[in-house]
Amino acid sequence: MSAAPRRGALVGFGSVAANGHVPIWQQRSDFALVAVCDPDPARRALAVQALPGIATHADLTALLAHEHPDFVDVATPPAYHAAAVVAAARAGAHVLCEKPLTTDLGEFIAIRDAARHTGAVVHTVHNWKHSEAFRTATTLLARGAIGPLRHIAFETERSGHSVTIGENWRARAAIAGGGILVDHGWHAFYLMLALANEPPRRVRAATDKRRYRDADVEDTVECAVEFPSLTGEIRLTWAGTRRRTRWRFVGDAGEVIIDDDVLRVRGSGGAHEQRLQSALSAGSHHPEWFAGVVDDFRRELDEPALRGTNLAEAECCLLLLHQAYASAAQGSRWLDVPAGADACRGR
Repeated sequence: MSAAPRRGALVGFGSVAANGHVPIWQQRSDFALVAVCDPDPARRALAVQALPGIATHADLTALLAHEHPDFVDVATPPAYHAAAVVAAARAGAHVLCEKPLTTDLGEFIAIRDAARHTGAVVHTVHNWKHSEAFRTATTLLARGAIGPLRHIAFETERSGHSVTIGENWRARAAIAGGGILVDHGWHAFYLMLALANEPPRRVRAATDKRRYRDADVEDTVECAVEFPSLTGEIRLTWAGTRRRTRWRFVGDAGEVIIDDDVLRVRGSGGAHEQRLQSALSAGSHHPEWFAGVVDDFRRELDEPALRGTNLAEAECCLLLLHQAYASAAQGSRWLDVPAGADACRGR
């Protein structure tokens, strides 16, 4: 006899929730959405259309009290993540949260303490790990196709930031927590950590406003991360003329380049080029990647030895983010990365 599905609540019914999360939850037999929370009545009405029979609430406190979910999926704008995660964890619900988990060190401590107190799993959506491009690259690196990895470069070019529902919150620091370094840099940080598998030592960054000159967040970033045996480089902009994502991995014996849906390898086994099934810059919601995130979330729920793995990784992303912004504010000088996070000690 199969176990009953875990009952879940979706907090925030914006574009990412509706187009990226809901399609995957609807495919699962081990999880079931039973409620949606959103302060906007129009969004709650859309939730009912997408999920007939779903319970809706305008307030998370009321939802937790009435529905008693096993887990909560937080898909609000970043400024509202911490409060929702802490409330859910304190209520004994496990939490899956969109990135960034938080952009504030004090909020992270509150999240970690709430999770430890009740034993709740807090898992951030690190979905780019589940892209075809990243899985292909990691397979090639594991096979030694280019020898030991020495340099990682991530480049993201966009002609403007992603469209938001309602107010333009991505250009407001009070809601977004930062600009493109938060929006795309967080992805680059966790991918870099997964590839390096060793603690980052120091970071430096420079930020600029080239498109959204009146915004209080940056739209362009250059960031470098130094590890014991390799270096990382991140270049991000919303001030581009096209939509493009390009990754480069350099090893002792060659390199791997992924330019959206084109993969090129030059290594010990020769050179070759292939087309990936999907481009890195295709779309913004990536439900197929979210499916892998849900699998990782379930593994942390089912395997106690894995609990806290993703939370430690999120903590290290936050430390890198914090130090990168501090570096930019101090003339782009190198700053050491605190060694307090488990993920920052390497695995």
